[in-house]
Amino acid sequence: MTTIRNCFVFILTVSTAIVLFHAVAHATHVTSSTNVFITAQVCDGGCPTTGTGGTGGTGGTGGTGTTGTGGGGGGAGGSSSSSSSTTTTTGMQTTVNFSGMGYPSSKVVILEDGTQVITTVSDPSANFSASLTGIAAGTYTFSVYTTDSSGLHSVSYSFPVFVTAGTTVNIGGIILAPTIDVDKSEVIHGENEAIFGYSVPNSTVNISVHSDTEHIVKATASASGAYLYNFDTTPLELGTHNAQSHAILTNQVSATTDPVSFVVGDQDVAKTKTATSSCGGLVGDINCDGKVNLVDFSVMAYWYKKGATPPDNVDLNGDGKVTLIDFSILAYHWTG
Repeated sequence: MTTIRNCFVFILTVSTAIVLFHAVAHATHVTSSTNVFITAQVCDGGCPTTGTGGTGGTGGTGGTGTTGTGGGGGGAGGSSSSSSSTTTTTGMQTTVNFSGMGYPSSKVVILEDGTQVITTVSDPSANFSASLTGIAAGTYTFSVYTTDSSGLHSVSYSFPVFVTAGTTVNIGGIILAPTIDVDKSEVIHGENEAIFGYSVPNSTVNISVHSDTEHIVKATASASGAYLYNFDTTPLELGTHNAQSHAILTNQVSATTDPVSFVVGDQDVAKTKTATSSCGGLVGDINCDGKVNLVDFSVMAYWYKKGATPPDNVDLNGDGKVTLIDFSILAYHWTG
């Protein structure tokens, strides 16, 4: 195996054809416990290579006349990898296929370098698949996220991928992270705090409650993907605590959710509504164009510190006003 800085070059041999493709080594949010499979399509007549064929030029050493020139013929093979066209001379389109699991019948969004390019819906078993075709060769950062039936947004699963012209890259085994929420913003010490959300169906959901001592409990997601754990707050100290979760399905582990906070105190206070969007679940998409960008920022800015109560889809944390907290939520869900 030949090593290139920051990349691995894999050689896949099928009969007499050799195909080269890259998998970028550092991928944000991709851990060793998450399976990401990257493969390349074999083209009749040879797919574009990355230029390693150029080493053949040393064959002329020591020869004379036509013998010396014959050995160097392999050196020109790598030049086709610099092409930015979406198809090769053999007519093969560049394609990236995505597949994995989210929540049953939930919207799945795929972004390319922060821009939404695909929206699909997972099937009733939570499987999803989608294809992006006709892209130019180069390095891209792809992100995938989903939303549950309550409008809660999973954390994005993001990874960089180098795409060679004329190849098909299959990114599979994606397990999207759960969502998480609590039923009370403040709970009386010793009473239960309900921790719930959605996950891959029938997965084990590990819930971590951060205190002076971390408390880890387990819940099992139902066939619908819903999970619930009534956490006994007796061992917790008075004050603010955070809960997070991740899913485990056989040997596959999802990313960890963002933390959700609650207070252990002397009263029960029901949590205010969770931020949702009237546009079908994309938090911060105020104008319903399928994106969170400067247009939504401008609408939110209009309502900033206004005396009147803002619309529900602008008041993202549901406290009856637009503050810096709402802008922070908007920034988190930014798609550009």
